[in-house]
Amino acid sequence: MNQISFTDILNASTQTLSSGGSITIAAILVSMTASLLLGVSIALIYRQAYEGVLFQKSYAVTIVLIALVTTMVIMVISGNLVLSLGMVGALSIVRFRAAIKDPIDIVYIFWAVGVGIANGVAYFSVSFVSSIFIGICLLLAKKINSRPISNLIILTCNHEASERVIAEVQSITKKMNLRSQTSKPDGVELVFETMSYGQGPLLDSLGNIDGVSQSRVINYTANN
Repeated sequence: MNQISFTDILNASTQTLSSGGSITIAAILVSMTASLLLGVSIALIYRQAYEGVLFQKSYAVTIVLIALVTTMVIMVISGNLVLSLGMVGALSIVRFRAAIKDPIDIVYIFWAVGVGIANGVAYFSVSFVSSIFIGICLLLAKKINSRPISNLIILTCNHEASERVIAEVQSITKKMNLRSQTSKPDGVELVFETMSYGQGPLLDSLGNIDGVSQSRVINYTANN
């Protein structure tokens, strides 16, 4: 059995680099088309699962372009050790400083990169099946309301009811911290930091507390 040494691999890569690649135009079009379709699908799922207020169209376009560019890069360096080492050296000096507001956005970036890598080496079944599975998981995760929401509750009540109001707020919320308590001539203003699973039931409960004349709930999650 003939053994291939590292020198043989390096020589073969150098010869391929000097003579040009053997990939056909049809293979390039198929891989790029597959990445385009999956990139658009990822962007649509991102739009559907987005829970913030200010949707950035540029980020969705970036997801599609990442899949296409990654596919192109993988097709260039696939099977060529010289180009692979050169690409690693070139990318090592690149610094990306774009701010990621929500950690889930990183998932879409890696998803697009993974699709580009799979399509670049013609593993279309891997990219399509995995994308379907990941997309279903993300859409199901959106429907599951398992994360409590951070709120600021501002209550105005009379002086006699302040202690009772504090106890009531503590009993109806998952977690409560009294941030400030301001005494006024017409009553007491209380500011709470709370964790709850929705504002609707919370507002209804606060409105039923005796002695409360005014209540406000401010949501300050990172997505809004």
